[in-house]
Amino acid sequence: MASVNQAPRLYRGISPSERRAQRRERLLEAGLQLFGTDGYADSSIRAVCKQASLNSRYFYESFSSREDLLYHVYAETVRAVATEVIEVTAREKTIKNQARAGLRAAWTILTEDPRKAKVIFLEVVGVSERLERLRRDNMHAFADLIVQNSRRITGRAVQMRLDPVLTARSLMGAVVDTQVDWINGDVSASVEEIVEHFTELFTVAAYASVVDVAAICKPAANRAAGLGRTAASPVDDASADPE
Repeated sequence: MASVNQAPRLYRGISPSERRAQRRERLLEAGLQLFGTDGYADSSIRAVCKQASLNSRYFYESFSSREDLLYHVYAETVRAVATEVIEVTAREKTIKNQARAGLRAAWTILTEDPRKAKVIFLEVVGVSERLERLRRDNMHAFADLIVQNSRRITGRAVQMRLDPVLTARSLMGAVVDTQVDWINGDVSASVEEIVEHFTELFTVAAYASVVDVAAICKPAANRAAGLGRTAASPVDDASADPE
């Protein structure tokens, strides 16, 4: 009888758990390829397994259904976008630069691989209640990131004229709708033009959201200490307030 502490048998130097993980990754990549090209409705489990060069019995080793595969393809794609956006925005010191960096990172990922854009913005819509909830939660999470990034720069003591969560969600809705238009070929602007358009829109929204624009033109530490303005504005690169 084999010992319970016996090491798992290796096949070509790979353990069973590693082989399962590899098969799962192949199925995820196959799902991205088919859902992002042919579309979810036209992609069967058999087609996914053929794309992954796997016997169909291995599909249920990792996923309970075709919808479950779509769920995880979508989640992995969003996670990759979010990781990059969080990383690049954390390095910026002004709201305008934050917006530009985050928008450019997301739009670059999604336009360089249109399969990902199609999965995120088209293929998951209306498939199931579970996917719809995840999609809405992710949109809200990106809006919350906008709010958190803004507060990191401006501080929490700034008096708001507009609700920051509603403002951020409105901006995210506009970005998503524009991305859908891009997928459908209804936008002729380049990615850089779109990024700059939304960068300006995010910045203007930041100005419009506060009662005292001059107050957010000081770093949070100086504002708390009651010190005068500094040359650098956290909202914009310019030192002068907007007219």
